[in-house]
Amino acid sequence: MEFYEAVKRRRSVREFSPTPVESEKVRRILEAGFEAPCNAHLKDWQFIFLRDAENRRKALAEALKARDMKDPKSIEDLVKTMPYEELREVYRKSLPVQLTMMVEAPELLIVLYKVRKPLNDIKTLFDLNNLASAWCCVENIMLAMAAEGLYGCTYSPYDTSALKQYLGVPSDMEIATIIPFGYPKGQTLESESGDLEKRIHIDRW
Repeated sequence: MEFYEAVKRRRSVREFSPTPVESEKVRRILEAGFEAPCNAHLKDWQFIFLRDAENRRKALAEALKARDMKDPKSIEDLVKTMPYEELREVYRKSLPVQLTMMVEAPELLIVLYKVRKPLNDIKTLFDLNNLASAWCCVENIMLAMAAEGLYGCTYSPYDTSALKQYLGVPSDMEIATIIPFGYPKGQTLESESGDLEKRIHIDRW
């Protein structure tokens, strides 16, 4: 697929067909991720696939404490604290399926990066270079998925400590995000692009 077409086709999808993802496609999207720009030319990234169904459910529901939020009032109580309506609308759609999308996706990928220092000790943007680099890798992965006809979304936990312990992740590694992905169930989402012209500034704000 031509690059700009893949960029335009990338979407966040949370409902998946049960169709398995071909191993060669999984390999290609990881290879694309590994070509991303990286901090200090170090590709300090690791990848964990959770494929065993029972292990995945325990990791998500027990260690990560992920859950679907189904009660409309609870959802509204949470989203009303968010600063703008576009964000609230995203969470209204995602909260009811946060566990389901990760349990039911044909593939569940965890992207990890080596930390420069503990997150609580970070005080400068420089110390976030490893995290920024990991997200360059994630973006390549998401674009490669679109090129393969695959879709998913990113889920970044508030607290990764219990999940890392459950999975045996070394202390100097951190979870950048979790990506459930596969072939979409039904139509993919329409693009929600904003007005680019209003965001371009020349020489100063």
